[in-house]
Amino acid sequence: MLRSLYSGVSGMKSQLTKFDVIGNNIANVSTYGFKSSNTTFRDVYYQTLSSASNANGNMGGTNASQVGYGATVSSINLLNTRAGFASTGRPMDCYIDGEGYFVIKDGAGNERLSQIGTLGFDGAGNLIDGNSNFVCGYSNPTLTGKASVGTATINFGTDNNVGKSPTGDPIMDGYTVEVKYNPAATDTSTTIAADADKKTITVTFTPNATTTSLTKEGLYTALKDNTKWTWPASGTGAKPAGFDESKITLDGIDPAATDTTQSPYTDVVPETSGMVAQVPSFDYSKTPEKIVNTFGELTNMSIGADGIITGQANDGSIKVIGQIAIANVPNPDALTLEGNSYYKAINNTGAITYSAPGDNNVGKLKTGGLESSNVDISNEFSDMIMTQRAFQANSKIITVSDEMLDTLVNLKR
Repeated sequence: MLRSLYSGVSGMKSQLTKFDVIGNNIANVSTYGFKSSNTTFRDVYYQTLSSASNANGNMGGTNASQVGYGATVSSINLLNTRAGFASTGRPMDCYIDGEGYFVIKDGAGNERLSQIGTLGFDGAGNLIDGNSNFVCGYSNPTLTGKASVGTATINFGTDNNVGKSPTGDPIMDGYTVEVKYNPAATDTSTTIAADADKKTITVTFTPNATTTSLTKEGLYTALKDNTKWTWPASGTGAKPAGFDESKITLDGIDPAATDTTQSPYTDVVPETSGMVAQVPSFDYSKTPEKIVNTFGELTNMSIGADGIITGQANDGSIKVIGQIAIANVPNPDALTLEGNSYYKAINNTGAITYSAPGDNNVGKLKTGGLESSNVDISNEFSDMIMTQRAFQANSKIITVSDEMLDTLVNLKR
């Protein structure tokens, strides 16, 4: 008789735990990035009244007879399904369009993970989240000035972006590179007219009867020949200090090659133009650290789909501040909830790796919104009704068991 009492009590306790989970889910139906949970049960200890036996020549086999002692909570599972993009209208809010987590560190360096990208900069230039903890990624990128002109991609040097003006080769940001043909002339020649004030580089090729196009390797050779370049003699538009034509390279061309006319280098460059832009690259082998704006006050701050953060300085130039890192967790179900929309990796998550948004199976970023809660309110209400009825049924077991015990006690009357 007492076994049914224990079963009823265990069932009520289990249903109370499930109801706690349902209540937490419903309370967070409007919490950005919230992941709902569900509860699973398992049966518990059994008392064996009679054991199973094999058949013999005189009698058939028998099955075991067992009586259980109720139920208990087996697991509370985090449902890591994506809930979709919820627009907020705030340009620094970020949504991860795919797998992955933002990497967050507090002042003591403790790492947490989050899918809530309420980002912004504090007074010291640190990129922080809505809880004023540091958002981590990669800073101090190497910037390369690149222009795509037809089949050629031209590199105009690199600079380590550490919050100051370039001290080495200029990266030629904002220049326009234009390839033109001069069909009126009769000899083959290539000239380069560059103006640092107007930020233009004009490569003019003069074909003859047998040479009718400028090839990729021909453009490469011309750009590296300082005798082809014509800069204004003095005043504005003069050659930028430190500019070195010999260090210009083209993607696909080996600077050390002695013969660049061989295949596969022969590609025709059409009469066209291209804008030189900063192309940042980061050292992803390093552990993500907090991102700091070292340029001072910037306007038009923006975050790209690849996580690169840029802003506009007073002189109109675009500064690359850093790139947000995304953590890839092999087993996100093993993450421990920390509150404040944070997760902590303890055990069984697998080896966590970090990469740029959009790389290595992690999602790209979408700005202007956050991830919605994945709580299904209709499902939660259905579970709530079933849990309430299950709790009532288990309480009825205790009530009826008590009545049966009362009858047993009063048998002598």
